Amino acid sequence: MEVNDPRVGPGQFQWSPGGWFGAQLGGTVWMLIAAVVLIPEGAEVAGIALLCFSVPNLVGLLLYRQRHRIAPYPALQGLIFVIGIVTAIIVVYLNQSGFVQKVDPRLGYGRWGFFLLPLLFSGLMAWFHWKERSGVRRRQGGQGA
Repeated sequence: MEVNDPRVGPGQFQWSPGGWFGAQLGGTVWMLIAAVVLIPEGAEVAGIALLCFSVPNLVGLLLYRQRHRIAPYPALQGLIFVIGIVTAIIVVYLNQSGFVQKVDPRLGYGRWGFFLLPLLFSGLMAWFHWKERSGVRRRQGGQGA
């Protein structure tokens, strides 16, 4: 194994550029769109949305660059956690500042409130944990045969 070869994970998740950056951008590109939509409202407002887009993407890029040292599953869970935190920050900011209607009224607190975000991201992390564990068990079962 060369020094820069991606580390092989023990279960379901493995390093893949398409899967990694697809998930990363899929979870954050809406923040970039929000920044563009908020430009007429002022540089500060758009800058906050751009910062919220940039932080998880920088974390994701740094994790991907360390794929030879970090297993894919913990890296993915870390990225999902960061995206979840930043998503909560921007949604709270948009609601508290009154700009939520400019971006997307569906981001408003509404009837279910802010509690759906932690439920969504923790549910996604739990589902991925289950998938990883089942992959590990499947691989271990195949080694004994």
